[in-house]
Amino acid sequence: MSELMKQILGSSIITTLLTSIIVYYFHKKTERQNALIKREFDNLAQKDNAHFEWRKNTVELLGQVYLHLNRTSLGFKNKYSGIKDYDPYYEDEVIYDSNKHIRDLLIEKGHYLPPELLDEASRLVEHFDVWLTKYNQTRLVEKDIKTKQIYVGPDGFRFPENAEKMFKEKYIEMFKSLHT
Repeated sequence: MSELMKQILGSSIITTLLTSIIVYYFHKKTERQNALIKREFDNLAQKDNAHFEWRKNTVELLGQVYLHLNRTSLGFKNKYSGIKDYDPYYEDEVIYDSNKHIRDLLIEKGHYLPPELLDEASRLVEHFDVWLTKYNQTRLVEKDIKTKQIYVGPDGFRFPENAEKMFKEKYIEMFKSLHT
């Protein structure tokens, strides 16, 4: 009987030991798999978060450009193109300020622009660079107040209307996708 007990106990210990080894092996394998899944999930979450932040910053940039484009557009239609005499306050506070603000935004935060707007942004920057240069030359250097309005279209730098259209459309599209 003692021999039988030894075999039972011996096989029981071996079985328990083997079971423990197998359980330990699968436990470690599961831990490695869980760590791998967690790393992958964290990487995907980080990429998604970065993309969301970029979109949020893009919508903020496009929104500012949208409002300043509207401001200058309304200014030209309602006041600027109808003035009889040079109005330094209106030109400085509305036209100059918005033109400079749009140009500065596009230069400083152009990395937030979607690729399809980069060429249009360059056209806007070029137009505003030329307008601001002519403004500075006319108003500050020459101190010309006889010229009632600064236009650069006749100089070959018409306002890029397609750029305005594309920026406004992209803003509305991205705003809706961000907030729905």
